[in-house]
Amino acid sequence: MLQLLKPSVIILLVSSLLISGITQAASSTLTGENVLVLYKKTDALSKKIAEYYAKKRHVPASQVMAVDIIDKSKVINRQKFASLEKQVSKHLTKNIKVLLLAWNVPYRVECMSITSAFTLGFDEKYCSHTPKLSKGCHPTALSPYFNASPEMLWQRDDLRLSMMLSGRTFEDAKQLIDRGVAADNSQPSGDGYLVRTRDNERSTRWPDFKNIAELWPKKKGLTLHYVDDRADLNDTVIKDKQDILFYMTGYPKVPAIDTNHYLPGAIADHLTSSGGAGIDNTRQMSIYRWLEAGATASYGAVIEPCNFTEKFPDAQILIPNYLSGQSLIEAYWKSVQQPGEGIFVGEPLACPWCK
Repeated sequence: MLQLLKPSVIILLVSSLLISGITQAASSTLTGENVLVLYKKTDALSKKIAEYYAKKRHVPASQVMAVDIIDKSKVINRQKFASLEKQVSKHLTKNIKVLLLAWNVPYRVECMSITSAFTLGFDEKYCSHTPKLSKGCHPTALSPYFNASPEMLWQRDDLRLSMMLSGRTFEDAKQLIDRGVAADNSQPSGDGYLVRTRDNERSTRWPDFKNIAELWPKKKGLTLHYVDDRADLNDTVIKDKQDILFYMTGYPKVPAIDTNHYLPGAIADHLTSSGGAGIDNTRQMSIYRWLEAGATASYGAVIEPCNFTEKFPDAQILIPNYLSGQSLIEAYWKSVQQPGEGIFVGEPLACPWCK
């Protein structure tokens, strides 16, 4: 169970920043030429997903590589991860800006998510559960990419963003990839739902939600709704909705998500303790349920983070950056200040507002 804490400092963006954020063009557009796709050497499904992704996103064959993970462990140690890094390092040219992991386990490197470990390097400073911090709730080190300028990814040769793409079946992964491709330059019109629930422990982002919904200029076809959904603990008004582009909430299990229609490129996540802890997680709703319902990406914790808003996506940063024409992976990574314990899943190159 998450521990109820006084919210940490919330970054509030003023109206002028929101407006400039959606009119600022991305410095460059990520393509398959910038992606290194990794798959598990002995996993036929992982390889099939990687090959399909490479085909759809025109990733050069030299940028699709097998890595030696022969077991099905959910968590690997830092020594095993160092071995993976060594394998991958030989393929990291200056052109590579995205690492795509075509599997769903392992998803953790000791106390870090595997996507954060690949992007930030394994370091206990990004963890709140270490031998020195074995009890209680603690903040972690900040991501250098948090709320960064569009140019930063291209200016730093050592910065590469990571995302996991998988599914229970190949068809699940295929549909996810196809949604990402379909999103490109679609210039969609739809709705975003930023939801406060009766679950107070998991609704710590609600001031952020309310703030951006009140300030949001109605541009680019997106209508944002701040929804106070506290009427019923076991139900929601967000059901049978059409054309969803964003859905952000807080619950260990979010009801009725499969009754909604999500547009290609849609992002959805829920603040809870272990949403990112495995595709078959039943203790709490896995973030993969969002993908199966039709979202194109999600984010969740792989280890108890406590309910620090800084450890989860900030709508005030995510939405303007995404609508500015940046790719999904760029906007999503920028929105999490302390991502060490959280994993990003989805199709990274989806770019609905690219030109």
